[in-house]
Amino acid sequence: MVNLFITAEEQGIVVFQLWKSLAYHKRIGLSFLLILAGFVIQYTMLSFFAGAVPILLGNLLLIVKGYDNRVNTGKFEPSAAWEKVDKSKFFEVERLHRDMKRWDRSVLDISNGLGFFSMLVVLALIGIVFFRGAMKFDDTLTILSYDAALLLLPHWITGIRSTLTKPNLMLKISGFKTLLKETNRPWLAGYDVDYYMLLAGEESKIPDDVKIRINIKNQHKDFLGLYGQIVTNEVNGTAFPYFYMVLVAKKGFGLAEVFQTYMPPKKITKEFKVEDDVEVLVIRQTTSKTSGYHTKNKKMISILKSGITLADQVAIK
Repeated sequence: MVNLFITAEEQGIVVFQLWKSLAYHKRIGLSFLLILAGFVIQYTMLSFFAGAVPILLGNLLLIVKGYDNRVNTGKFEPSAAWEKVDKSKFFEVERLHRDMKRWDRSVLDISNGLGFFSMLVVLALIGIVFFRGAMKFDDTLTILSYDAALLLLPHWITGIRSTLTKPNLMLKISGFKTLLKETNRPWLAGYDVDYYMLLAGEESKIPDDVKIRINIKNQHKDFLGLYGQIVTNEVNGTAFPYFYMVLVAKKGFGLAEVFQTYMPPKKITKEFKVEDDVEVLVIRQTTSKTSGYHTKNKKMISILKSGITLADQVAIK
């Protein structure tokens, strides 16, 4: 059963099983009236079945299907892979993921320990009330036990909650969040940071990857950008972030010459390659067969600084 006191923001992302277009407050009001009408009919006629239908209908309106965790970033060009989004949208994914994990631990979901234990307790209480009513020939207690089962059990039966979560994506967003904190990078104040999402899916756009772009003022038109990306490396089942910076320019811009002369800081590696019609210069943490695949925040800051410093030198001609 849905929490009646969820925030206005949460109301906008909760998806119900039935009549999905019905406004939240109208849904709650209609459900309350149906259930109340069923109670009145039952206890007036002392018959469970007399009022069972409106109670069931009112209850079905409250059964939650899940959270709509699609990110609305406006109208997109079908051919585009990466979409520029607002900073708020970029970090909103992290909040939605947190909300969905909390929602997934509901007491009305038998797929988690809390939900299973709660169901056993409620079934025991319903059973006690039912048997007391049967032994005392008390129709009121019998109806009460039936109503409790009718109101609560459908939410456990349908309440195995499934959410689309992407822990590696959350690790990347968390890494960028820490990297771009004001306290970590006051020297970045003079640069504009753009945020990008890779959205998968045809009709429903689901965030699949993220990256950032650092804009260099007055950069040459053939310099295509300075990007920061995070990949995840798994070691013994645990994912770790690996951060790197990428300078991208049109073929013939001269990044090959820059690569030859550039001397990266200690424990930072440079790479150069040509892909299709673009030149790519990568700045990343040095790795070995056994180490270096986890870029900690201090090293991420160093790589970010190195990328910006180099881009400032080569992007303007």
